[in-house]
Amino acid sequence: MKDFYDRLDELYSDGDIPAVETLILETIAAAPDGSAERAGLYNELAGFYRGISRFSEAEEAFETATAIFDGLGMNATPEYATVLLNLAGLYRMKGEADRAVSLFLDAMERLEKAGERDSYAYVSVLNNLALAYQEKGDYELAFEYAGSALENLRGKSGAEHEIASSLNNLAAIAYRQRKYELAGSFISEALSIYDAMPETNVHHAAALTTNAAILCSAGDYRGALDGFRKALELTRRFFGENIEYAACKRNIADVCELLGDLRTAVAEQEDAVRVMEKILGAEHAGAAAARDQLERLKARASG
Repeated sequence: MKDFYDRLDELYSDGDIPAVETLILETIAAAPDGSAERAGLYNELAGFYRGISRFSEAEEAFETATAIFDGLGMNATPEYATVLLNLAGLYRMKGEADRAVSLFLDAMERLEKAGERDSYAYVSVLNNLALAYQEKGDYELAFEYAGSALENLRGKSGAEHEIASSLNNLAAIAYRQRKYELAGSFISEALSIYDAMPETNVHHAAALTTNAAILCSAGDYRGALDGFRKALELTRRFFGENIEYAACKRNIADVCELLGDLRTAVAEQEDAVRVMEKILGAEHAGAAAARDQLERLKARASG
């Protein structure tokens, strides 16, 4: 399996999305039916589909992974908890925060019972709970979980990626609380870690987005626009036109409006609406809100 994951990392780094899917599917086909190996590969496939916002296929693959683990009597294992963690992340991305929190807590309990409090999976649960509680508006609890994740990671060798993600999480929460100086200190450390990495990291875009939002709040609209555009390119490279891509487009539209460039703002918002409707459906509340924003921008541009 090491050869598989080495090749997978190469394809992700190259941004070759079709080749990633082909590799995972071919490896699944070659794995023994009903095996833990096949379950793990379905979890990998589900994470890939989640990343490129093919949500229904991701959910189906996660459910296949849990069904195989259930059949093997492995529902008390860290591997099973990891699938639940990843499935909860899917629900969070779909805007189902309550459902996500419930499943994250389930995964956390299973990891604790398995003696995995020091594992990266456990840290991931903490960080994801922080994200979910942010979306629910409970910033104090979100900050507590993100802080616990960072405390767990400090001093661990090879934990730079996870530390940077935790720092970004804390920065985003502080930003939501309008604690801009604190947010800036967290994100500066996160970006310094990403900048020192020998290869571009998939989570770098999230940190660039947080930093751009902080710059925007300080009135540095040009700096914010540059940050959002860099985040957009990294997102497209690793995941194509996924839901985060649409969010980047909306952020760019907002900054362009602040800069008085209404024509570009309209074009960027139109692209965001296109992607959101494709992924979420035209009737989704998020897509409808994006369309309303587009109509407002068009009215301003034509006035």
